[in-house]
Amino acid sequence: MIRLGEPSATRHDDDPGTSPGFDPVWGTLGAPTGLNGDDWPAQDDAEFQGPSVDVEILGADFQISGQIHTGKFDRLSDWINMQTGFIQVANAIHLHPGSALELDADERRAILWVRLSQIVLMAERAPVAPVRSGAPEVLKERQDVSIVTPGYDLRGDLHIHAHGSMTQFLETPEPHFLPMTDLVVRWLDDATMIASFPFAMVNRAQLVTVHDWSRSGELPVPALA
Repeated sequence: MIRLGEPSATRHDDDPGTSPGFDPVWGTLGAPTGLNGDDWPAQDDAEFQGPSVDVEILGADFQISGQIHTGKFDRLSDWINMQTGFIQVANAIHLHPGSALELDADERRAILWVRLSQIVLMAERAPVAPVRSGAPEVLKERQDVSIVTPGYDLRGDLHIHAHGSMTQFLETPEPHFLPMTDLVVRWLDDATMIASFPFAMVNRAQLVTVHDWSRSGELPVPALA
């Protein structure tokens, strides 16, 4: 008997396998040899680095409470806009959407991988503005808006560059997650408030409609023919 992955393995003409020495688990290299007690060098995904930020993550039909480690980034908004695919959430737990944020300390937590594209918003539970000495100041205007996303109605403030337009702000592909302040989250179907956050980031791809209350009524009424 020849073990899968063994270099001396031979393949018969009627063998459905792909190639000699191929192991369906370890691939063509086989399992780690463990020479000198050193297996394949790999970075432990559980060894997070950087500041730890307590977050609430809401999707169309899920809610996650956990922590994000932002590495070299001092702001969560900078970190999330550099991510693609899946993100890691440490000390995470699934919650029923809209449940209270007070959690049972005895509940089992784990590392969760969350698909970025399915996140509607990510909120900091206790945001602290970091000191960024020497950073240039960008003049922005606060815009009071209501946003409809899959499952939620959001009311809060967007911050648009001075002399910019809402059209430019929404059509620009970056940043992928839009920062909002004084955000109130309600169910879309019954207007019950779920939560409020002083700061959160909303997935641009999840926006369905945006109502700009700051400029309501400014559009001209088309003249009748």
